[in-house]
Amino acid sequence: MKSGILYTMIIKYKIRFFSVILAFSMFMSLLIGVKFQSQWLNNLNLVGQQLIQHRSAFADVSFTYITQLGSVTFTLILTVLLSLFFIYHQQYRLLAFLLVNVILFAGVVTQIIKHLVRNPRPIPQLLSEHGYSFPSGHTMIAILLYGTLIIIIQTKMKNSLLKYITIMMFLILIIAIPTSRIYVNVHYPSDILAGLTLGYGLLSISKHLFQIGDKHT
Repeated sequence: MKSGILYTMIIKYKIRFFSVILAFSMFMSLLIGVKFQSQWLNNLNLVGQQLIQHRSAFADVSFTYITQLGSVTFTLILTVLLSLFFIYHQQYRLLAFLLVNVILFAGVVTQIIKHLVRNPRPIPQLLSEHGYSFPSGHTMIAILLYGTLIIIIQTKMKNSLLKYITIMMFLILIIAIPTSRIYVNVHYPSDILAGLTLGYGLLSISKHLFQIGDKHT
C-alpha cells in the first residue's frame, strides 16, 4: 500500500518537473523568436490580428472591463487586502508565497524582461498602453495572482461546491484576461504565451519552495 502511494507521488513529481521544463523551454523559444523576428512567430501573431477583425460593441465593453482585473491598480489593492488577511490569521508562509509571486515574479521579473527585450506593442490599440509588450504583464499577473489563490484555496478550503466554483472562476480569469489583451490589441499572441509559460514555471517553483499544497499545510 505504502509502495503504491510512494510510486504515485514519484510519478506526480516527475510530471510536474517535466511540465516546468517544458514551460521554460517554450518561453525561451518565444524569447528567441522575438529577438530574431522569426517567421513562425510572425505567423503566430497573425492570429491576434484576425481576432480583432471580429469586434463588436458588446465584446469591446466586456473585454475592457475584464482586462482591468489584471491591471496594476487592481492587483495592488487585492494584494494588500489579501496580505492583511494573512497577517491577521498569522499565515506568514502564505503571505510570503503571495508576495513573491505577485511582487517579485509578476512585477519585478516581468519588467526586467520587458526592458531587456524591448519589443514594441501592436497598433492601433483599443485601449492606450505604453511600454514594451514581451511578455504580457497582465498575463503574468493573471496566472501568478489567481494561480496563487487557486493553490491556496485547494490547500486550505474544505471540499464544497463553493470551493470548486471559486476555483473555476479564477481559471476563467486566467484565460479571459490574456485573451482580453489580444482583443484590445495591446499584446501579440506570443506575448500572451510567454506570460503563461513563464508564469506557470515560476508559480510551480514557488509552490515547491514554499511547500504549499499536496501534503504540506
